[in-house]
Amino acid sequence: MYYKLFFAFLFLLIISFGIFQLLKLEQKKKQVIKVQISLINNCELYDKVFMVKASPSGKTAKFIDNKAVMHLKRTSKVKLVVSDEFPGFHFSSLPVDVSYNTKLVADCSNSDRLDNIFDSLKKQFNKNSN
Repeated sequence: MYYKLFFAFLFLLIISFGIFQLLKLEQKKKQVIKVQISLINNCELYDKVFMVKASPSGKTAKFIDNKAVMHLKRTSKVKLVVSDEFPGFHFSSLPVDVSYNTKLVADCSNSDRLDNIFDSLKKQFNKNSN
């Protein structure tokens, strides 16, 4: 008789521990952290051409000395986009999960389509002319 009560108590203890861990994990996902994003610019463009955009919040930040700081939920993702200072051009990297230190790479040598876009950008905002 006592072993049945012991196993029932043990079962309830294990279930309670599992529920506690799930709640703790959900709380951690909602936690807002300070994310420092570093830009690795492999393009022949100024760093100011790029900015970072977070999803799903839609927050944006511009790079200063190849760094941007954002306060985001742990479940957020960030990607590189063209700065709103340069309308009419489009660049978008793949979204990346955030961590305390996140690196985003601007790589302009992916395809002919991207080559055409960045040739146009280079003509308008030539790095060597400033």
